[in-house]
Amino acid sequence: MTAQLDFASTSYQMREDIHVFHGSISFTVPSGEVQGFKSFLQQRDIFQTHEDSFLEHFWTQTFRCLFPDSKMTKHNSEACSGQEKLESLPSLAFEMSMTGHSYSVYNAVYVVAHALHAFYQSKSKHRAVMEMENLKFQDLHAWQLHPFLQWVTFNNSAGETVFLGKHKELNTGFDITNLVIFPNNSFMRVKIGKVDVMASPGMRVTIDENKVVWHHSFRQIPPVSVCNPNCPPGSSKKKKEGAKFCCYDCSPCPPGKVSPEKAHPEK
Repeated sequence: MTAQLDFASTSYQMREDIHVFHGSISFTVPSGEVQGFKSFLQQRDIFQTHEDSFLEHFWTQTFRCLFPDSKMTKHNSEACSGQEKLESLPSLAFEMSMTGHSYSVYNAVYVVAHALHAFYQSKSKHRAVMEMENLKFQDLHAWQLHPFLQWVTFNNSAGETVFLGKHKELNTGFDITNLVIFPNNSFMRVKIGKVDVMASPGMRVTIDENKVVWHHSFRQIPPVSVCNPNCPPGSSKKKKEGAKFCCYDCSPCPPGKVSPEKAHPEK
């Protein structure tokens, strides 16, 4: 499974049984615990966000209520009270932690801010302070920031170092996560490993097998890759007619041709 798998927060999908995904393993965009993010979500006043049409649509679809001035008409729908709590929703509908995609956008905003700061600092060396105050953002073209995006580095509020290299790429790798789904359709993403593109060869992919939770239909032992065990000493392999090439019978060796070694299966 890839990082593109997401569970959308529609009332239809909230009723769906998602246990088929229990135990799935995926590569996900890394995320971090941004300070104040959970408090920000908890303090959202839905009636103070009239210009945010996305949030209004999400609120009505998820809590199945209508805003007082809503143009939508639904039967058996109560008015939104503003007392609805995002943390009361199952994780299938809404996650209180920042997703990897949102975390990438969060870091990208700060990257651009640092590049803008470096750009205006460079301009101040060649212009008077008064000229800098009169410089408008609309005078800036996107291509002018390209040189300042190289080697941007800073520590974000999650305590992680964000670094852009020579090619203006964020070398973060991926988290390897295991999806654990509970009987009430809530779920938890458990980090079981990571892909570190900056690590030395042989250490770029790490997985803690003890943290993996498998789907109940999977066997937790490696499958046997041969049809039958090795032939014991004193016997030789004899191909089975009509069977796969790795399947054979063990027949006694001819007199005087007994080998003390086991006959290993062909690969």
